[in-house]
Amino acid sequence: MREIIEQKGKPCCINMITEEDKQFLDNLKKQALKAERAKAKAEAAAAAEAEGSHHGEEDASHSKQGENHGAESEEDIDELTLLIQKEEREAAEAKRKRDEQQRQHQMEEEMRKIKESKDAVKLEKLREQERDLLDQRSQPIRQYLMDNVVPHLTEGLIDLCKNIPDDPVDYLANFLLKKADEIDERILKEREEAAAARLEAKKHKF
Repeated sequence: MREIIEQKGKPCCINMITEEDKQFLDNLKKQALKAERAKAKAEAAAAAEAEGSHHGEEDASHSKQGENHGAESEEDIDELTLLIQKEEREAAEAKRKRDEQQRQHQMEEEMRKIKESKDAVKLEKLREQERDLLDQRSQPIRQYLMDNVVPHLTEGLIDLCKNIPDDPVDYLANFLLKKADEIDERILKEREEAAAARLEAKKHKF
Protein backbone atom coordinates (compact mmCIF):
# COMPACT_ATOMS: atom_id res chain seq x y z
CA MET A 1 0.00 0.00 0.00
CA ARG A 2 1.40 3.38 -0.92
CA GLU A 3 1.72 5.98 1.84
CA ILE A 4 2.66 9.65 1.82
CA ILE A 5 4.96 10.80 4.62
CA GLU A 6 6.12 14.26 5.59
CA GLN A 7 9.66 15.55 5.73
CA LYS A 8 10.39 18.97 7.26
CA GLY A 9 6.65 19.68 7.40
CA LYS A 10 6.12 19.06 3.66
CA PRO A 11 4.53 16.03 1.95
CA CYS A 12 7.03 13.56 0.56
CA CYS A 13 6.25 10.89 -2.07
CA ILE A 14 9.21 8.60 -1.34
CA ASN A 15 6.99 5.75 -0.22
CA MET A 16 4.88 5.98 -3.37
CA ILE A 17 7.53 3.96 -5.27
CA THR A 18 6.36 0.34 -5.53
CA GLU A 19 8.48 -2.83 -5.55
CA GLU A 20 8.04 -3.12 -9.33
CA ASP A 21 9.36 0.45 -9.72
CA LYS A 22 12.40 -0.42 -7.59
CA GLN A 23 13.13 -3.52 -9.66
CA PHE A 24 12.85 -1.49 -12.86
CA LEU A 25 15.29 1.14 -11.53
CA ASP A 26 17.72 -1.58 -10.36
CA ASN A 27 17.62 -3.15 -13.82
CA LEU A 28 18.45 0.22 -15.38
CA LYS A 29 21.43 0.63 -13.04
CA LYS A 30 22.69 -2.88 -13.81
CA GLN A 31 22.39 -2.32 -17.55
CA ALA A 32 24.29 0.97 -17.24
CA LEU A 33 27.01 -0.77 -15.22
CA LYS A 34 27.23 -3.51 -17.83
CA ALA A 35 27.62 -0.93 -20.61
CA GLU A 36 30.35 0.93 -18.66
CA ARG A 37 32.31 -2.29 -18.10
CA ALA A 38 32.05 -3.27 -21.76
CA LYS A 39 33.25 0.21 -22.75
CA ALA A 40 36.15 0.02 -20.31
CA LYS A 41 37.12 -3.38 -21.68
CA ALA A 42 37.09 -2.08 -25.26
CA GLU A 43 39.19 0.96 -24.30
CA ALA A 44 41.68 -1.26 -22.45
CA ALA A 45 42.01 -3.57 -25.45
CA ALA A 46 42.55 -0.61 -27.79
CA ALA A 47 45.20 0.92 -25.51
CA ALA A 48 46.98 -2.42 -25.19
CA GLU A 49 47.06 -2.84 -28.96
CA ALA A 50 48.39 0.71 -29.48
CA GLU A 51 51.27 0.25 -27.03
CA GLY A 52 52.14 -3.30 -28.16
CA SER A 53 55.02 -2.25 -30.46
CA HIS A 54 56.81 -0.11 -27.80
CA HIS A 55 56.60 -2.22 -24.68
CA GLY A 56 57.47 -5.90 -24.96
CA GLU A 57 57.46 -7.55 -21.59
CA GLU A 58 55.53 -4.70 -19.99
CA ASP A 59 52.96 -5.03 -22.72
CA ALA A 60 52.70 -8.77 -22.15
CA SER A 61 52.23 -8.20 -18.42
CA HIS A 62 49.64 -5.54 -18.99
CA SER A 63 47.98 -7.73 -21.57
CA LYS A 64 47.81 -10.59 -19.08
CA GLN A 65 46.34 -8.27 -16.44
CA GLY A 66 43.89 -6.98 -19.01
CA GLU A 67 42.89 -10.51 -19.84
CA ASN A 68 42.41 -11.30 -16.16
CA HIS A 69 40.43 -8.10 -15.69
CA GLY A 70 38.45 -8.94 -18.82
CA ALA A 71 37.72 -12.41 -17.53
CA GLU A 72 36.58 -10.94 -14.22
CA SER A 73 34.43 -8.40 -16.09
CA GLU A 74 32.90 -11.14 -18.21
CA GLU A 75 32.13 -13.14 -15.07
CA ASP A 76 30.51 -10.06 -13.50
CA ILE A 77 28.56 -9.41 -16.69
CA ASP A 78 27.43 -13.03 -16.89
CA GLU A 79 26.31 -12.94 -13.25
CA LEU A 80 24.52 -9.65 -13.85
CA THR A 81 22.83 -11.06 -16.96
CA LEU A 82 21.67 -14.12 -15.06
CA LEU A 83 20.31 -11.92 -12.28
CA ILE A 84 18.44 -9.74 -14.76
CA GLN A 85 17.05 -12.79 -16.55
CA LYS A 86 15.95 -14.25 -13.21
CA GLU A 87 14.16 -11.03 -12.26
CA GLU A 88 12.53 -10.88 -15.69
CA ARG A 89 11.32 -14.47 -15.31
CA GLU A 90 9.97 -13.73 -11.84
CA ALA A 91 8.21 -10.60 -13.10
CA ALA A 92 6.72 -12.55 -16.04
CA GLU A 93 5.54 -15.33 -13.69
CA ALA A 94 3.96 -12.78 -11.34
CA LYS A 95 2.21 -11.12 -14.29
CA ARG A 96 0.97 -14.50 -15.53
CA LYS A 97 -0.47 -15.29 -12.08
CA ARG A 98 -2.18 -11.90 -11.91
CA ASP A 99 -3.66 -12.38 -15.38
CA GLU A 100 -4.83 -15.88 -14.43
CA GLN A 101 -6.46 -14.60 -11.26
CA GLN A 102 -8.14 -11.81 -13.20
CA ARG A 103 -9.48 -14.27 -15.81
CA GLN A 104 -10.74 -16.55 -13.03
CA HIS A 105 -12.46 -13.63 -11.34
CA GLN A 106 -14.08 -12.57 -14.62
CA MET A 107 -15.33 -16.12 -15.25
CA GLU A 108 -16.78 -16.34 -11.74
CA GLU A 109 -18.47 -12.96 -12.18
CA GLU A 110 -20.00 -14.02 -15.52
CA MET A 111 -21.24 -17.29 -14.01
CA ARG A 112 -22.78 -15.39 -11.10
CA LYS A 113 -24.58 -12.99 -13.47
CA ILE A 114 -25.89 -15.90 -15.57
CA LYS A 115 -27.17 -17.67 -12.43
CA GLU A 116 -28.84 -14.49 -11.18
CA SER A 117 -30.48 -13.99 -14.57
CA LYS A 118 -31.82 -17.56 -14.60
CA ASP A 119 -33.07 -17.24 -11.04
CA ALA A 120 -34.84 -13.98 -11.93
CA VAL A 121 -36.58 -15.66 -14.89
CA LYS A 122 -37.69 -18.59 -12.73
CA LEU A 123 -38.99 -16.24 -10.03
CA GLU A 124 -40.95 -14.21 -12.57
CA LYS A 125 -42.53 -17.40 -13.97
CA LEU A 126 -43.54 -18.50 -10.45
CA ARG A 127 -45.09 -15.11 -9.76
CA GLU A 128 -46.99 -15.22 -13.02
CA GLN A 129 -48.32 -18.70 -12.20
CA GLU A 130 -49.39 -17.51 -8.75
CA ARG A 131 -51.22 -14.53 -10.28
CA ASP A 132 -53.01 -16.78 -12.76
CA LEU A 133 -54.00 -19.22 -10.01
CA LEU A 134 -55.25 -16.41 -7.77
CA ASP A 135 -57.20 -14.94 -10.67
CA GLN A 136 -58.87 -18.29 -11.35
CA ARG A 137 -59.77 -18.85 -7.71
CA SER A 138 -61.10 -15.32 -7.23
CA GLN A 139 -63.19 -15.32 -10.41
CA PRO A 140 -66.40 -16.69 -8.78
CA ILE A 141 -66.12 -14.21 -5.91
CA ARG A 142 -65.64 -11.27 -8.28
CA GLN A 143 -68.56 -12.42 -10.36
CA TYR A 144 -70.75 -12.69 -7.25
CA LEU A 145 -69.81 -9.17 -6.15
CA MET A 146 -70.35 -7.77 -9.64
CA ASP A 147 -73.85 -9.35 -9.81
CA ASN A 148 -75.14 -8.68 -6.30
CA VAL A 149 -73.17 -5.90 -4.58
CA VAL A 150 -71.33 -3.57 -6.94
CA PRO A 151 -74.39 -2.26 -8.85
CA HIS A 152 -76.24 -1.29 -5.65
CA LEU A 153 -73.12 0.12 -4.01
CA THR A 154 -72.39 2.20 -7.11
CA GLU A 155 -75.97 3.49 -7.14
CA GLY A 156 -75.66 4.42 -3.44
CA LEU A 157 -72.39 6.28 -4.01
CA ILE A 158 -73.88 8.22 -6.90
CA ASP A 159 -76.89 9.20 -4.76
CA LEU A 160 -74.51 10.14 -1.94
CA CYS A 161 -72.56 12.48 -4.22
CA LYS A 162 -75.76 14.11 -5.42
CA ASN A 163 -77.15 14.84 -1.92
CA ILE A 164 -73.88 15.34 0.05
CA PRO A 165 -75.34 14.58 3.51
CA ASP A 166 -73.74 15.58 6.82
CA ASP A 167 -73.25 11.92 7.80
CA PRO A 168 -72.32 10.13 4.58
CA VAL A 169 -71.68 6.74 6.23
CA ASP A 170 -75.15 6.54 7.82
CA TYR A 171 -76.69 7.86 4.63
CA LEU A 172 -75.03 5.14 2.55
CA ALA A 173 -75.95 2.48 5.13
CA ASN A 174 -79.61 3.58 5.11
CA PHE A 175 -79.60 3.61 1.31
CA LEU A 176 -78.31 0.05 1.18
CA LEU A 177 -80.85 -1.09 3.82
CA LYS A 178 -83.64 0.49 1.80
CA LYS A 179 -82.30 -1.12 -1.36
CA ALA A 180 -82.17 -4.49 0.46
CA ASP A 181 -85.83 -4.13 1.48
CA GLU A 182 -86.76 -3.32 -2.13
CA ILE A 183 -84.89 -6.38 -3.34
CA ASP A 184 -86.61 -8.57 -0.74
CA GLU A 185 -90.02 -7.24 -1.77
CA ARG A 186 -89.26 -7.82 -5.43
CA ILE A 187 -88.10 -11.38 -4.75
CA LEU A 188 -91.20 -12.08 -2.63
CA LYS A 189 -93.47 -10.66 -5.32
CA GLU A 190 -91.70 -12.75 -8.00
CA ARG A 191 -92.18 -15.88 -5.87
CA GLU A 192 -95.87 -15.11 -5.33
CA GLU A 193 -96.36 -14.54 -9.04
CA ALA A 194 -94.54 -17.77 -9.83
CA ALA A 195 -96.72 -19.69 -7.32
CA ALA A 196 -99.92 -18.17 -8.77
CA ALA A 197 -98.80 -19.08 -12.26
CA ARG A 198 -98.15 -22.68 -11.23
CA LEU A 199 -101.57 -22.85 -9.55
CA GLU A 200 -103.26 -21.42 -12.64
CA ALA A 201 -101.43 -23.95 -14.78
CA LYS A 202 -102.74 -26.80 -12.62
CA LYS A 203 -106.34 -25.55 -12.93
CA HIS A 204 -106.11 -25.48 -16.72
CA LYS A 205 -104.58 -28.93 -16.68
CA PHE A 206 -107.54 -30.48 -14.85
